[in-house]
Amino acid sequence: MKKVAGISLILTLLALVSVYAQSNVTRPKVYRPKTAYSKESDSRFRKILGDNYDERDQNQKEYDDDRKRRRRRQQTDDSYNGTGPDYARPNHLIEMSIRFAPSLNQNTAEGIGTYAGFQNNGAAVRMSVGPTLDYFFFKDRYALSTGLWYTIKRSGFQMPGSFGETRFIPGMPYKESIYNLQYLQVPATVKLFANNISPGIRLYVQTGGLLSLKVAEKALQTERNALYAAQSGGDRRQYGFGDIELLLGTGVQYKINQTNAFNMGVSYQRGLINVARENQLVSKNRVLSLDLGFKF
Repeated sequence: MKKVAGISLILTLLALVSVYAQSNVTRPKVYRPKTAYSKESDSRFRKILGDNYDERDQNQKEYDDDRKRRRRRQQTDDSYNGTGPDYARPNHLIEMSIRFAPSLNQNTAEGIGTYAGFQNNGAAVRMSVGPTLDYFFFKDRYALSTGLWYTIKRSGFQMPGSFGETRFIPGMPYKESIYNLQYLQVPATVKLFANNISPGIRLYVQTGGLLSLKVAEKALQTERNALYAAQSGGDRRQYGFGDIELLLGTGVQYKINQTNAFNMGVSYQRGLINVARENQLVSKNRVLSLDLGFKF
């Protein structure tokens, strides 16, 4: 019995020594909420774990902070469905749409010398069609907008009855001239998409310029077209190779689903250079368009 008692005493002493040694060895930091245990258990844990009992491991803290950030971001994304109070985010960095634009065309007319007395010949409707690309580059709101549009413009003049005649005949009625000018237009503009007007509808404003390259010109009503008849039967071109225009526009985009949308707006093109070839005649284009489009 004495031998057994001696062995038990030795084991007890070894256990106490082991506990004491472990209390002075650096241990991994452990975090336990203070309210998880009773005061008695809390006291025991403190004796065993020492000062590390109340400290959270730095890696664990960073991990928890990262989880909180990801949870907040996820909650923000889940609460925003594209129709929230701010604005509808684009689904892609580049969005493509097809533009159809019936346009009201009018040109200016100022003539001197042989072309004195020239006036514009009213306004008429023509068409513009082509693809548009929007590249979003800042905060999902600002986009560089370009494309390639095939545009027909009307240019018309009223002129004195003596124009093109070899001699002056007083009292002659006014003559007229109408041309269709066909252009390929490349817009270089910026679009700003504003806050939602209502769920699924957002407003945009567009501004910038247009580079227009003339691909054809066609005289209308050639038997009565005085400008066509006066210039060697129409063999000579009456208009220059292109135009540079300012573009201002605004409209709304209505979302059909997460990918497709309808665009509807108005735009104004103001020509900056003289499109007439004659130095004595100055004519600049003015175009007001109803912009209809489908985004895909």
